[in-house]
Formats: sequence, structure tokens, C-alpha cells
Amino acid sequence: MQDPNKRVERVRRRDFKKFVEDNADKVRVEKPNDESALITYEVDGEFDYELYKEIQTLGNKFKLDKQWVGEDHITILSNYINASDLKPKTGICHGTRQGFEQKWFRAHLDGDVDVIGTEISDTATQFEHTIQWDFHETKAEWEANTGFIYSNSWDHSFDPKIAFTAWAKCLVPGGFMFLDHGIGYDPEKVSPLDPFGISREGLVAFLNTECGEYGQVKEVIEGGKHRRNLISTVVFHAS
Repeated sequence: MQDPNKRVERVRRRDFKKFVEDNADKVRVEKPNDESALITYEVDGEFDYELYKEIQTLGNKFKLDKQWVGEDHITILSNYINASDLKPKTGICHGTRQGFEQKWFRAHLDGDVDVIGTEISDTATQFEHTIQWDFHETKAEWEANTGFIYSNSWDHSFDPKIAFTAWAKCLVPGGFMFLDHGIGYDPEKVSPLDPFGISREGLVAFLNTECGEYGQVKEVIEGGKHRRNLISTVVFHAS
């Protein structure tokens, strides 16, 4: 008997591919330098937010059962926080799909840390400690009040400057922003679903330039693995 979950996944993948194909003339790649590339979503020369959101939502639904990062990696980052002087009360994981990241941080961080996740798709309501939210935006109560922010989904950003500066301004003094990097994040890997690609070195330079008023990259640490590939994490430290 055919696995019903696999059948649903195939239908969702087909819907996603058809939507992207139907709107192929509205997406194009901008490559400002050798270090980065960005997909744009335009209709009549204007950014089409609804097009971006629909692509992200359909992509989320067909990949809903896929998990990029493992618990071992989140454990490494949790231990990094535990060993620091930071004693966070809150944390945010941006773009978490099924919500495993916040679940694992909650399990491995010392103390009772309120860690939530955001997800642009309406599937967010299905998962614990997850809110439906566009990570380019902030809530007033997050700003200068968040111990750490984590994301392995930053490559889904339509404007990384807006996203990263929004995240940086949410951090408390001494707070951390953890951005994973590895296979699939480089400029040549961009797609309508993953519109932003940048080298690891380029990401460090980008953060130091665009978010410099809020802090600087402290270091790059080696974490767990995605399949057989190592994950490195850029650690931004808020001033």
C-alpha cells in the first residue's frame, strides 16, 4: 500500500514546482559580487511580497517532514551558551518548520529559557512554541530583550540586511546571534525557495558591515552535521 504521507508530499511538491514554473518570469538572480547572490521577486519592477510568501509557504508544506539540523548541533550551541556569561531568559529560532530547534534548545539550555520559533507558513500553528511570523519583522517586546537568536533558514530572506539588522537589534547586550552555514548556502545554490546565498567569509563580512552598530562577529565554530557534511556556525556577539 502506498504511504499516504509520501503521496501528500508528492502532491505538495508538484504544486510548488507548478507555481514556481508559472511565475518564472517574475524571479531573477542578482549577483552583486562573487561572495553573494540574491533572488528577486518582481512584478512590473516592484517587489511582490505575496509572490515571495506563497513560494515560501508552498515550499514549507512539501518539505514539512524534512529536518536540516540535528539535535547534536543544537546541543553544541546550547553548551556554548551555558559556558558563557550570558544567562538568557528568552531565545528565538527563525524559520523552524516543525519546531525541533526550539524544543532542543529548551531541553539543553541551563535554567528555564523561553525559546520560541517563527515560521512564515500557516503550518506554524501545528507545532508547539511556534508562531506564524515573517522573520524580517520584529515585535516590540523582542527588541533589546532577547538573549539569543538562531537560524539555519536565513537563506530564505528576500532582504538579508533587513533580516539581520532586525535580529541584531533584538539582542540584549552580550547576546548571541547564531547563523549556520554549510553545504547549500553558497551563491551558486540560490533558488526561488532559498533566495539568498553567500560564502561563509562573505557572511562574516556582511554582518560586521551591516550590523556593526549592534555588535560584531565573535567567531565561527564547528558544530554538528547535515547528513555527512559539517555545519559551521557564525557567532555574532551583541555589544
